[in-house]
Amino acid sequence: MTVPSERPAPFEGFPGIGKATAIPNLFFTAVLPRLEEPGDLLAFLWVARLVQELPAEPRCVSAEDVWAHEPARISFETLARGRPSLEAGLARCLQLRALLALEARTGASAEAVYFINNPASRRAIARLRAGQLQLRPGVSVAPLRAPEERPGIFRLYEEHIGTITPLIAEKLVEAEAAYPPDWIEDAFREAAELNVRNWRYIQRMLENWALEGRPHETPGRDPVEDAKRRFLGGTLGHIPRYR
Repeated sequence: MTVPSERPAPFEGFPGIGKATAIPNLFFTAVLPRLEEPGDLLAFLWVARLVQELPAEPRCVSAEDVWAHEPARISFETLARGRPSLEAGLARCLQLRALLALEARTGASAEAVYFINNPASRRAIARLRAGQLQLRPGVSVAPLRAPEERPGIFRLYEEHIGTITPLIAEKLVEAEAAYPPDWIEDAFREAAELNVRNWRYIQRMLENWALEGRPHETPGRDPVEDAKRRFLGGTLGHIPRYR
């Protein structure tokens, strides 16, 4: 006789009052659209969940801390590719600067510890590096940089203009989808050379290049129509217009 397996009880809904994990609204516009794999999202969510349970600074966790948490491990095994997805997801979130990291060294061993990129974490990292705060006795820290990649539109905006608001984040996501990376880099560079730190100026520059071609392009080698087909999926079609 076959014994039916037990099914988990159906979820009955969230309580009116209960513990909650705070996720900044900017995550949904500036980070989420750029995550590439299920493990990327899981990595950010579990780091956010676990660091907020820590009672005091420095609020950070290692990959081993995440993997040792049973619900986190089950989610990676069920929805992604297990431990490799956790490691890759942490690296991707580090690239996007949704997470920050330090290398924690104890004798000859070292491991990365991850922070949510917010003002409290940035202050904690500064204090750790200055020796004003400790992870644990006998543990030293050193910077851990994200894997090399081209500067994305969000980093370019932060470096050349300033803080990204949710409204600007939506426009940056649209622009990143509409224009090739080298156009975006060149537009920020030209604006910086002219000392114009204004997104509307950069966006108009990109629109003009899409319509008329870039001034320094060699005629015949890369005609505007070819660029439109290559970068915009056919004829000019939809070019984002922001007012």
